[in-house]
Amino acid sequence: MLIVSTGRKSVRQQGFALVVVIVIMLLISFLAAQLILNVRTELQVAFNAKTQAAELCLAEGGVNLGLFRLLDKPVEYINEDYEKFLEGYEYNTFLETGHLRYYVVNESGKLDLNKLNQPLLELFLEYMKIDPEQRQIIIDSLQDWTDSDDLLRLNGAELEVYEALDDPYIPRNGKIMDPSEFFLINGTDPLAGLFRANEIFTVHNDTGLINFNSLTPLMLDFLTEGDGEKIKAYHEAQELYGALSQEQARQILGDERFDECSAGLTYSSGNNRYYSIVGRGDAGVDADALAAREQDQGQETAAVEVRVLFELRGGKVNYFAWEEGWS
Repeated sequence: MLIVSTGRKSVRQQGFALVVVIVIMLLISFLAAQLILNVRTELQVAFNAKTQAAELCLAEGGVNLGLFRLLDKPVEYINEDYEKFLEGYEYNTFLETGHLRYYVVNESGKLDLNKLNQPLLELFLEYMKIDPEQRQIIIDSLQDWTDSDDLLRLNGAELEVYEALDDPYIPRNGKIMDPSEFFLINGTDPLAGLFRANEIFTVHNDTGLINFNSLTPLMLDFLTEGDGEKIKAYHEAQELYGALSQEQARQILGDERFDECSAGLTYSSGNNRYYSIVGRGDAGVDADALAAREQDQGQETAAVEVRVLFELRGGKVNYFAWEEGWS
């Protein structure tokens, strides 16, 4: 009996030892898997940080190139692109680290929120598919936002409207200081997220007119009603003639659209010293990759974008805004 008991005890001990070994191996496997996952995660984080840093540098390079082209000219023209610098024209450059593009516009090519050009603003809201009743609410509310009194326009909004919101705030009742205020104005909710305010609006265009020779991509879309052929004709005319005239604007836009917009158009920046530059960096992209991407229904991946607003006084640059983010 004693020998049998000892044999059973030995078997039990061996079985328990096997279970312990299996548990330990499972723990080791789990820890190894977690270590591998952590390493992969850290590598991906490092790669993303490196890519974002490269894209930021490329975007800032685009801003600096735009500023240089605005301020100066090369001693020797490198190629045809350098013969004339066009405002609103998107320039592309490839470096070893990737692709950068940039454009420069004078603020005279945007709608001024303080110097309201109501017909053009109505046309823009119509282009954005805002119904007539809502358009009037936006326009009246904009005027109530910028005037200093508490008199309520027919479709406008004063303090009591904004105080009744879930997150109440006080209207400015004075000159708008930043284009982004547009989306605080009563009635603009349907437009939120559809575009950046500074692509269409400014507070640095006292003429109230739109400079046809210095249009942001969205302003050009608006004036041409998104017609790809008209946009192409605009850029081809820019390359060929530089500054465009009233008659050329009519040819590009067509008689009907030109007649709708012509009263609000001008063809020079006048004495406007305010400019915007938008630079975009896309790391690891060469000419072949960009061409393949454009063929793929024109889709783009996320890239870093830098937007700069500044005043140019002779050779002196005074910065007013610098935005960095993903586009």
